[in-house]
Amino acid sequence: MEPLPCTFVTKQESNYREQWFNYYKYPILNIITSLQEGMQENNRLDFENIQSAIEFFKLLKANLKTKDDGVRVYFASPSSDGTVTPGKCGLLTLIFGITEGADKVDNKNYYAYNGKTFDVVPEDKARIWVHNYQNVKRCILFETLSENDRLNVCRETKHIWFSLLQITQTLQEMESQSAKPGGKVTGFGIRFVSYTNLAYSFPKPVSDDEERKQRLTIAFTFMSEKKDIGIEDIDRIEFEQRLEITMNGFRGDTFDTGDPTPPPSNDNKAELDVSNQ
Repeated sequence: MEPLPCTFVTKQESNYREQWFNYYKYPILNIITSLQEGMQENNRLDFENIQSAIEFFKLLKANLKTKDDGVRVYFASPSSDGTVTPGKCGLLTLIFGITEGADKVDNKNYYAYNGKTFDVVPEDKARIWVHNYQNVKRCILFETLSENDRLNVCRETKHIWFSLLQITQTLQEMESQSAKPGGKVTGFGIRFVSYTNLAYSFPKPVSDDEERKQRLTIAFTFMSEKKDIGIEDIDRIEFEQRLEITMNGFRGDTFDTGDPTPPPSNDNKAELDVSNQ
């Protein structure tokens, strides 16, 4: 039996992050999206089904050639008319990009959400979508950050980086859960959430927790029909056994969903980043 994946987050922490986003960040985002696009803001991106999610993560993993390669997930906000003008933005979404080497340089392969999965998107379009988020929504979220960030003029998250290990273990978990008899797992989704005002600890304190407090991030979730379910909900007995293995064999993983940046990428350039430094 395998331990829990290194992207595992406890149910309590997951709920707290979702509540924090919904209370502090979503209302602000929803106001500007409603004014500009006449629509309610996004708080989730769902794959068409679990298999489409698996195929996309297989594609990501196939592009990771060395142990230092990874996946950068940009927050983006494409306006419906496609313009890039001061103050213009649209619905919150994500763009996945492949990074190469220890410097985490984008290799300029980008994938955008199409309502069912993520498709290839040209670099120029990805640049526009990212610009609109960073130039508008990232700025207005400044007031939702921790006191430490605001005092140091450290801005909201631009993107999140996942290692080869995190992508691999997430994919393995998806394949394992979808293959179980009974077909309980039918879907997979990504949720917009926020780190909270409390440091996360499982099973020991997470490094750089002060830099993560109250920052925008994302969460992966399994789905049964339209309902979100966690690993614990799928098979509680197996979960408890895996949890014990995880706790006993802990080797230093942060047990968190990626590395939120900034920091260290803390400039105010509304642009794609070629490096995480």
